[in-house]
Amino acid sequence: MTEFSDCHDCPACGPFCDGSAEGADRCRELAGWLDPIGGLALDIPLKPQPPFDLPPFFPQHLNGLQVPAMIAREPVVGVGIAKALTPNGKVSRRAIPLRYGPHDLRAQWGIGEETTLLCIGNTLDGTLEKLWRAQGRENVWGRLQALGFDAATSLNFSIYLDHPRLEHLVNIKRTWLTVRRMQETSRLIPIPHLQWATPLDLERQLDYAQAQGFHTLTLNLQMWKRQGWQTVAAGLPIIRERAPDLCLLITGVAGLKRMAGLAKVLPHASFANTTAHYLAQRYVRLSLAPGHGTRLIKEAVDGHPDLILAENVRLYREFLGKARGNGREPRPSPAASDPLGATLAQLTTALQRCFGFDAERADHLFDRLATDPSILEAFRVWLQTGELDREFRGSFATWPCSDWVPQPTLGQLLDGGLTPLDAFLHLASLAHQVDEEIELRVGQAGY
Repeated sequence: MTEFSDCHDCPACGPFCDGSAEGADRCRELAGWLDPIGGLALDIPLKPQPPFDLPPFFPQHLNGLQVPAMIAREPVVGVGIAKALTPNGKVSRRAIPLRYGPHDLRAQWGIGEETTLLCIGNTLDGTLEKLWRAQGRENVWGRLQALGFDAATSLNFSIYLDHPRLEHLVNIKRTWLTVRRMQETSRLIPIPHLQWATPLDLERQLDYAQAQGFHTLTLNLQMWKRQGWQTVAAGLPIIRERAPDLCLLITGVAGLKRMAGLAKVLPHASFANTTAHYLAQRYVRLSLAPGHGTRLIKEAVDGHPDLILAENVRLYREFLGKARGNGREPRPSPAASDPLGATLAQLTTALQRCFGFDAERADHLFDRLATDPSILEAFRVWLQTGELDREFRGSFATWPCSDWVPQPTLGQLLDGGLTPLDAFLHLASLAHQVDEEIELRVGQAGY
């Protein structure tokens, strides 16, 4: 964020603010928030975090009543806090649907002591605010422990970059206050959320966490588009330099390209998402596109959702193992034989030579076409042979969330006046819209 002279030495934020594009007046209006949280300083004494390990990837169970049997064999299972508790801090019927059933998720789900149940405190802002208030009158964290949870992240209060600076600082402080409350009222292992709007926010939290004896923190990237990926990316080198041994539990990342980049910068990171479960419930299996190391293929398959979930989890684990140089190559899609029929270099070269795109634009178009590998393959065939299947419409029509976008055939687009190149790019754009909608729905389902 940019520094502005009228924001320096603000009596509301003091030394914790390095300037805000919104001006100081908006922050001064919120100064009444400070007394209830004891000011903005991170001066809360905490107990050191007990030692524990997290696998490179583990699934986060979706909210709802369906529980996959395969989680009983997992070393760690994540469960969103909105599945376990109501906004008022009571046990949710989504966790215990039977009035007289066992109020123990391990007994209800058939999970042994060797599986760690981890509650993830990412949910809607309104629910978080109610849970924050419920902490004072309900034993929120004790209830989670009684349900069978071993660990829990802190509540993940949102930080919006266009909101007043004081709101950022208050929400950072409240996140750490939930850690103290967790330690006071339960034996859960707390995993605080790490979030920031400026480098100063990040640096002071890293220093504080390490001084308090914390080795693992949580980073929620489910809504990175809203939070501003540039702000997150700028903070990663700071984390690596200031806390090289820190383990981050990163939630909400589904794409392999971003996952690989994060794993490279943060070698101790562990990942969890709801994508694997969301797609499995809809009979969609993830596989790796041959010849394109970070492109996921979504395949509609016949099979039990538990088996599909196990396959989706396996893919993420094998990919991370390969990305870190200590695992085998994820199994590619059995439906694809040739490595997409051509390499990235071959197709981008063709886009430059045949259509006059520069290298950067050609790379972008390749990536867009590869959203749906069947579109990329049909495009390759057309480039090499001139053949077009007028009934072709891509495989994205079989993906979840595809019913809200048009699904024209190539023939319909050509008859409408588009060139073959523009027709393929139009189909790829529709596939991209569906892909983004899946990410959005996955986030909402997880909450």
